[in-house]
Amino acid sequence: MYKKISNNEKITRKISEVHSADNYLTKETTENVSLAVTKLSGKLNSSKVSNERVYYFISADVNFIINNEKIHCNSGDVLYLDRDTTYSAEGDFEAVTINVPAFGVVK
Repeated sequence: MYKKISNNEKITRKISEVHSADNYLTKETTENVSLAVTKLSGKLNSSKVSNERVYYFISADVNFIINNEKIHCNSGDVLYLDRDTTYSAEGDFEAVTINVPAFGVVK
């Protein structure tokens, strides 16, 4: 199986006033993995991931707080979050975001 997803097929979701996601590969295609380009410009309140997540920062100047530790990410950095990790973030980023299993799928 394969699927090419064009830019005009993405599904844009406004998560909050400062956070959005352009969803390309979703659980409707496969429950195994999802891919989005996410953007933050401001403060992201505490959130818990229910899956494994990888951020590849296309552009970034952002601080994440994970387990009371401040992690600064810049353009070109990669951040991995294990399932059930609680985090918050403040700053600006645009990132390729990969979830395993796909976002919204609980395994």
